[in-house]
Amino acid sequence: MGDLKSRVSYLKGLADGLGLDESKEKRLLSEIVKVLEEMAEAIDDLQAFSEATQEYVESIDEDLGQLEQDFYGCEDDEDEYEEDFDEEYEDDYDIDDEDLCEIECPKCHEVIFIDEDLVDNDGKTECPNCKAVINLDEADG
Repeated sequence: MGDLKSRVSYLKGLADGLGLDESKEKRLLSEIVKVLEEMAEAIDDLQAFSEATQEYVESIDEDLGQLEQDFYGCEDDEDEYEEDFDEEYEDDYDIDDEDLCEIECPKCHEVIFIDEDLVDNDGKTECPNCKAVINLDEADG
């Protein structure tokens, strides 16, 4: 980034060395150089902020890795943890639940599973794919 600032300083020197008297061109060049200096400074600040943020993210990543290691144990225990989780929550996520109705949407022809709680009193529900109203009485027949 120091290279950009030095190049702007070089341009400033070139503009001053042109020997232009107080003219519109000199004012224009002076303002362009000022804008370039401000931009170089802003870019330098952004780069410093970006580097600090990158270091912070890497630190958080290391801390998270350590927490995962402490919580889950070594990577070899990962399969054991998944098996324990599956056994513990098997009944909570049973896809063969009796409250689900398997139907084909008459509009998009997608086979969907609808929870009986999502069916209104008239036996109608909405297709999650195409948003068409499905009459379950007609779909069953």
